[in-house]
Amino acid sequence: MKKLVFTLLAGLVFLGPLAAQDATPTDSSATTPQGEDKYMMWQNRHALALSAGLPGFGVEYAYNLNRSLNLRAGFLSFAFNDFNTDLDISGQSVNVNANLSSQVYDLFLEYQPSSNSAFKLVAGLGYLNNVGVNTLVLLNNDIGFGDLNIDNEEIGEIDINVSWTALAPYVGFGFGRAVPKKRVGFGLEFGTYYAGGPDVAITATEMLENTSEEAAELEENLASYAWVPRVMARLAIKL
Repeated sequence: MKKLVFTLLAGLVFLGPLAAQDATPTDSSATTPQGEDKYMMWQNRHALALSAGLPGFGVEYAYNLNRSLNLRAGFLSFAFNDFNTDLDISGQSVNVNANLSSQVYDLFLEYQPSSNSAFKLVAGLGYLNNVGVNTLVLLNNDIGFGDLNIDNEEIGEIDINVSWTALAPYVGFGFGRAVPKKRVGFGLEFGTYYAGGPDVAITATEMLENTSEEAAELEENLASYAWVPRVMARLAIKL
């Protein structure tokens, strides 16, 4: 996977300047009244952007390298705490309290094949910092065995944490230039990080202790969830 991302990045670096050279018009219609090449009007420009979607909300800085290539660096964050619900698991009513968190640092290279199209390809790296969910599970009712009644609090609770923390290669595609031609530009992007399987930690109390085997089994079952999706809407302002 890392070899694939490196090859893609290298291709973008070498193909971008060649595409820009081939697309540069030679006739006088390609210049502004002041004699400025219209393809140079947005080069070497900067932009700031606000992003929203999956895996969070954030800000981004972009720098235009040439007609085809843009360099982007950004940060995304998201937190949603105390999502509380009751579920029925194996005939038992349990209370589930979940907390979602996400912090991602990105460094991307964006390739726009044509100046007449908003389509783009994106590749780079993201650092996923504790992207995942923490879940606390507690029985709602006491459990009875004949004349014996066990209080639900004496049974204990289970705290399950599933998270990705990794330096992850990223590939994606979208529409909209990182440094817009006009003052303001809007874009959409769809892609995925390859982060490997998540880390799993289970902590239990009282009668539910000794869960190391269950944690290892759950981590093995989730090992195939190695791809973390990214779906973003982006509003950019050229500086």
